[in-house]
Parts: sequence; C-alpha cells; structure tokens
Amino acid sequence: MSVNLKLSRRYLISGILLLLSILLPVCLYAQSENVDKALEKSQYLVEGDLGYAEFMAAVANINNDSSMYYAEALRQVAEANNYPLAKIYYYKILSSIYLDRDYKDMAIDASRHQAELAQRYDYPLQLFDAYDKIANTLIMQNKLAEARDVFSTFEDGLKEMVIKVDSNTERQMKLQKDRSESSQVVLVLFFLMIMGLLVSIIYSAVTHNRSLQTVSDMKTMFVQNMSHEIRTPLNAIVGFSQLLALPDGVVTEEEKAKYGEYIMTNSNMLTMLVDDILNLSDVESGNYRVTLARTQCNAPVEAAMKTAELRVPAGVNMYYTTEVDDDFTIVSDVHRIQQVLVNYITNACKHTAEGEIHIHCSLKERPGYLTYSVADTGEGVPEDKAEEIFERFTKLNAFAQGTGLGLSICRMIATKLNGVVRLDTTYKRGARFIFQIPLNQE
Repeated sequence: MSVNLKLSRRYLISGILLLLSILLPVCLYAQSENVDKALEKSQYLVEGDLGYAEFMAAVANINNDSSMYYAEALRQVAEANNYPLAKIYYYKILSSIYLDRDYKDMAIDASRHQAELAQRYDYPLQLFDAYDKIANTLIMQNKLAEARDVFSTFEDGLKEMVIKVDSNTERQMKLQKDRSESSQVVLVLFFLMIMGLLVSIIYSAVTHNRSLQTVSDMKTMFVQNMSHEIRTPLNAIVGFSQLLALPDGVVTEEEKAKYGEYIMTNSNMLTMLVDDILNLSDVESGNYRVTLARTQCNAPVEAAMKTAELRVPAGVNMYYTTEVDDDFTIVSDVHRIQQVLVNYITNACKHTAEGEIHIHCSLKERPGYLTYSVADTGEGVPEDKAEEIFERFTKLNAFAQGTGLGLSICRMIATKLNGVVRLDTTYKRGARFIFQIPLNQE
C-alpha cells in the first residue's frame, strides 16, 4: 500500500509541475488563428480510421507479449498508406509497451519520435502527449533537470508549429478567438492531464492485483505441465539405460546403438526443458539480459541446425539457404538468435512427419531488417491461433512434447533485440515462422 501511495504522490507532483510549465505557452498560443487551424483536423485515431483496430488490439494486449505484434501491424498500415497520424500512434503505443516493460530510455526515445512526427505534421495535442510522457518518465528516473528542458523544448516546438502554419500568409499572427474559447482549450488540456494522472494511478493498482492472480494461475499451470514433461524423458532415460545394463548377448549391438540414440534424444529434451525453465525464471526476476556484439549472420543458423539435427525425423530434409555472405555481420546477440532458431527448428521437427524443413536468411523481405524464417511441410497452425501460440504454456496439441514456453521465450528475446517474431499466415504448405531483427542496433 505504501508503494502505491508513493507512486500516486509522484504522479501528482509530476503532473502539477508539468501543468504549470505548459499552461503559459498554451495560453499564449491557443488564441492564435494558426493553432485553431491545426486543431481543425482530427487529433486522434477514431473507429474506422486506418490503424485504429491494430492500435486498440495493442492496447488490449499491453500486459502480454502480443502487444509488439499488433504494434508492428500498425506500423505496416501506417507505412503502406503513408498516414501520419497512424505513424504517430505507432510510436505512442511503442512508448507505452516499453514503459510497461520498464524500458524507460527506449520509451523516451519512442516518445521523441512521436513528438517529431506531431510537430512535422501539425498535431499539437499529440505533441503535448509525447512531451507529457517524456517528462513524466524523466521524473520517474529522478532526472528533474532534463524534465525542465523538455518543458522548454515543448514550448519551442509549439512556437515552430505556429510559425509553420503561418508560413503561407504574409500577415502577422493576430488574435481571432475571444478569451472564453482559449479558456476552453486550456480546460480541455487540464482535464486531459488530470484524467491521465487518475488513469495511471488506477491502472497501477489494478495491474498489481491482476499480476498477483496471474502469478498464482501460472504457478498452477507450471506444476501441471512440469509433472508430465519431466517424468516422460526421465522414464525413457532410466528404461533404456536398464536395457543397456543387461548382460552381454541379451541385447545386440544394433539395439544398443538405437537405445543410445533414444537416451541422447530424451536427454536433449530434458536439457531444453530445464533451459526453458531457467529462461522463464530470469524473465520473471528481471535478470534476463542480451549482450550486443558484432556477429556473423549465418553462424547462428548453422549452430542451431547442428543442435537440433538429432530431432529431425527420418525422411524429412532439413536445409538452409541464405542471401548474405558468410562474412556479413550485424550487431546483435548471437546466442539469443541461436536460441530462437533452435526453438523454431525443434517445433518444426515435432510437427513435420515428411517433406522438408527450410531455414532461410533474407535482407529483402523487410528492408532494414534481417529476416530468418523456418518453413516446414507439417500440420501447420490455424490462422486464428497465430497469436495464441506465443502465449506461455500454450500448446495446440496437449499430447505433444514440450511445455508451451518455447515460442513465448522467442517473443521475449525478439522484444529485447527490438525485433519481431510471428507466424506467416500467408504460408499454406505447413507452418512458417519469422524472426526479424534490425540491421543497426547501435
């Protein structure tokens, strides 16, 4: 309770500081004809607008890893239609996602992009929203001096917006609206500020209670999954080991070799299971880290294929094609890339009885990003389950091996690397999973 009270006071103090610093420039310029012109167009995405559905889906999933998927969909809509307001909303939701994950510096960077677009395309309320979020985040980091600089930058940005709107006319700015109208604008902004603070406080309390319930549910699911997943490979290892311990002559050399392969396969399953548990533990404790370094793009694929080769079913052809040379490098975490690919390839092995597993590396599929894909000719994934499979402990086949953690961990790694993991719903020969990471992480 004391933590929530401190959080409430902090938001209240930051809101008052921000309000006092912003009211002066707003009062001075809200009366101008130019700001009124800028406000004539819609300042918000509304139902029916391009990108509205994707934005609302991201908001609804803000507490889970699916939010990055819908944010990426919003970005694609904005770029495909060259719609400035949708672009602004992409950075708006991206900032909220980063704040939810406690990546404050990345949230500030996303809000700065929002402010830049809002100023360029004359969206004063979105400019206000962006600087409001930047200032509040800086205050949460105890960077009060930087927060004051943000107030000044907002004032300068609003002035530039006014000058820009007026650049097509020769006459000076003059007052056109009476004080009552300008007061209404100030009251609207004040109301938005207070509502934002109240929503933040209520959201913190609700999220805390919801998190406690979620943790309890996850523990129950975890125990249920582990009791089966650990016992199955252990029983196999013990059973085949007992067969290998029989006196000479009882088991042929060919049978011993086969039993050895079974033991190795189940040992690998058990190792992957333990790795998933440890990774999940690191995520929950906040100790999961990525180490960025310059790395070759083809190397992690070859390592992942080597790791998973014993799991490829007989009669299935696994192969790799690439559009980059072996000496082509990017700045990323090679071990995390390999971890995602191992999970993708292992899933393909589980669900492909015949045909092929094709791993590919591309620079063309999404410009500015390196795209890894793993396509198989297996049973595939229903299109309506494209997002559900990335949730924790989710398995479409309850009898299939695995904990349902692998794809969830893949999405978490992608988020850490500023990338995207998703199912290609246009692929119909089986399942095709995509992993995209930016070429420039620096």
